[in-house]
Amino acid sequence: MRPTPLTARKASATLTALMLSAALAACQPQISAAGAATPSAPTPTAQAGNSNDSSDDSSQTSVPQGLESFYSQTIDWKDCSDGTSPFQCGTVTVPLDYEHPDGRTITIALKKLPASDGNAEHGSLFTNPGGPGISGIRELEAQATALPEELRAGYDVVGFDPRGVGQSTPITCWTDEDISQALTDAQNGKISDVVPSNTISSKSLSAQEKMDRGAADAAACAQHSGVPELLDHVGTRNVARDLDVLRATSGDATLNYLGVSYGTHIGAVYADLFPDRVGRAVLDGAMDPSQRWADGEAEVTAFKEGVLRQYVEHCQAQGNCPLTGSTDEAIAQLTAFVDGLDQAPLTAPDSSVTVNTQEATTIIQHYAVEKPDWDALTAMLAPAMNNRDGALMVAAKQSTLASQLPTTAEQAVAGANTLFMAAAVICNDYPDTADTVSDWDAQSAAERKTSPFFGGTSHGLDAYCRGWGHRAQTPPQETHAEGSAPILVVGLTKDSRTLYPWAQSLTDQLDNGHLLTVEGYGHVTFGSNACATAAMTDFLVNGTIPAEGTTCAAEPQPAADGGTGN
Repeated sequence: MRPTPLTARKASATLTALMLSAALAACQPQISAAGAATPSAPTPTAQAGNSNDSSDDSSQTSVPQGLESFYSQTIDWKDCSDGTSPFQCGTVTVPLDYEHPDGRTITIALKKLPASDGNAEHGSLFTNPGGPGISGIRELEAQATALPEELRAGYDVVGFDPRGVGQSTPITCWTDEDISQALTDAQNGKISDVVPSNTISSKSLSAQEKMDRGAADAAACAQHSGVPELLDHVGTRNVARDLDVLRATSGDATLNYLGVSYGTHIGAVYADLFPDRVGRAVLDGAMDPSQRWADGEAEVTAFKEGVLRQYVEHCQAQGNCPLTGSTDEAIAQLTAFVDGLDQAPLTAPDSSVTVNTQEATTIIQHYAVEKPDWDALTAMLAPAMNNRDGALMVAAKQSTLASQLPTTAEQAVAGANTLFMAAAVICNDYPDTADTVSDWDAQSAAERKTSPFFGGTSHGLDAYCRGWGHRAQTPPQETHAEGSAPILVVGLTKDSRTLYPWAQSLTDQLDNGHLLTVEGYGHVTFGSNACATAAMTDFLVNGTIPAEGTTCAAEPQPAADGGTGN
């Protein structure tokens, strides 16, 4: 089945696109007031160098040739037009193509939360919430009040929308009719008819069908974007180069940076390009820059399948488990049940809401792997599998997914932008990994054998990106950042989106990397683990590097039977 034009597709649930697709699952942290608590930090072994003084004239040194006009800009910070106080807003102009800086330009939008003490003795702290494709401006607005007070006092905290995203020069891949349809679908509780994420994560579509969808989406983006050439220039290296212009135009000699999830990839690439300009940098939930995207997805799939098998063993030790036989047989039963929900969705009495295959997969992933509550998952599956009673699954869908549906056109546009930008950036960053289309189909079939429930999709984005056509030519490479200041890498031992071994690998690659280990489930730790948040804050504010081997315990502690976790 060839894809239909974008204008004929339903674009519902754009805000939940990344949640619904394992292939695009790198997401932002949730900073809570509890997470902002600051207990005693781990014992320091070193200091991280001098803090930034935003008045230091060296912010304009070492300007790349041909970029002098960009680096010499001054940001005209003003009260934001949306009336959000005490935030200030500004824009910076950067080249569309850094290889041709005298050509077309684009705009990067920033939002600043001025230091609470009015001094900002450490200068600016740039943040990126992950994605790719997530608006740093929107996330700063949402999370600013929960930032630790030490950060708020010592820094002007700055969020920015990377090129192609949000208020920066955007990529646009939809029409007004698409957005209207997205809102209609949301009002009807539809949350999974999403492109490209459902295409990429589909087990039923062939690699050729995913390629066709990628080509159709790219054509729509080129048609509707004000700067269609931007599709070839949204990769992470360009974002990192933009970030250095933002640093200089903010008056900072070096870059203080807090990046989470995909934001760690931006930070690592920046450090490799500009090692002498690294200030205090924290990379929480680290990606491995030396790894191909498809290989990383295959590792994530294997990890999730392994945790699911542990859940099955736990379930079968209880009295109400609907899964029988060996672990392999139980996984086969669960897979067959979930795969059948597209043809016969689960329903609940007195509700028009249903649960289909994609939604059930997302719910199971959430309760089994990401935020484990194994007994609650068993309580859902038992009536659903035994009696086709979907009441608890519908309730789980409404609590974990439906609250993310767009309710305004602005939210729908932001969600659509995130959805397509995620694919655009990843396609720009990673070259092809297969010689022929049939290779991808063979790889998917092989993965289904080793990971029956979650497997079969790790190479979907590769196929989609070949159709998309705007591809990287340079393979991933190790990041060393030789001569940089200390960089703090944070890894969560059971992070199912950016795996703990990736944080270990990045730390080993970096010339001056230091690893903070955090035990537990979830995704990234800033704001969700008090010990880790305190250590990261201490590093950013005081330059204190956690002692080698420092480990923060899971919060809350997992239950004794392994049924729940962080």
